[in-house]
Amino acid sequence: MTLFGDEKKFIIDGYYRLRTIDDDTIELAYLVAGPCGDSIAHPKIIVSLIKSAPIGTKFIDMHSSPPLLLTRNDDNTAEIDRALDTLIQKFESSLCKQKNTKMN
Repeated sequence: MTLFGDEKKFIIDGYYRLRTIDDDTIELAYLVAGPCGDSIAHPKIIVSLIKSAPIGTKFIDMHSSPPLLLTRNDDNTAEIDRALDTLIQKFESSLCKQKNTKMN
């Protein structure tokens, strides 16, 4: 939370944002530049912190075609969980790459 914040931050390959929605909900987002200078979620996941465990509740990918909008239910639990794990790894990887770039 201290390395990412409410404002998007460019790190190596794109923009990252970690936004607090309320005490029990955060938003993780990887954003790519859009054609008009806007930012496009690729993806954005809303995460509920239930007993300190992160549970993805909404998944939005506006860069895919067609755009993908999922709200957690019995049919897509595994898909959202995989997407959350992948996004967390992307955040961690970007920090490692940034650290290595600064060291060189």
